Amino acid sequence: MRIFALITLLLVVQSCDDKLRNPEKPDNLIPKEQMIEVMTNMLILEGYIQNTYSTVNRYYKVMTASGRDYLKTQGITQKQYEDSFLYYNSMEQDYDKMLDKVMERLQKESIELQKNREPSDSLS
Repeated sequence: MRIFALITLLLVVQSCDDKLRNPEKPDNLIPKEQMIEVMTNMLILEGYIQNTYSTVNRYYKVMTASGRDYLKTQGITQKQYEDSFLYYNSMEQDYDKMLDKVMERLQKESIELQKNREPSDSLS
């Protein structure tokens, strides 16, 4: 009887692990290009909030609310974002390419911000 219970437990754990590694494509999947844009903007938002709020508790509350508000302006629910994120994250090579595009956009944004900086804003 113990062997049957152990085998059943192992099958359940394996099943859960497969669903985490290979989730089904969600019906409300955010298209790749839009997901890259959303991920980029969420990172910019997070960076701003992280620099503004030093306490973890306050940072977490503000980031959660601000992230939800941003997604709402894009017509995306939090569940849709999470489902899409998990789906894309499960496809390692595609996800790495998406992250590369996010980083490229962040670098371009950083360069543009530095170009538009006034000389008096410089630390030197």
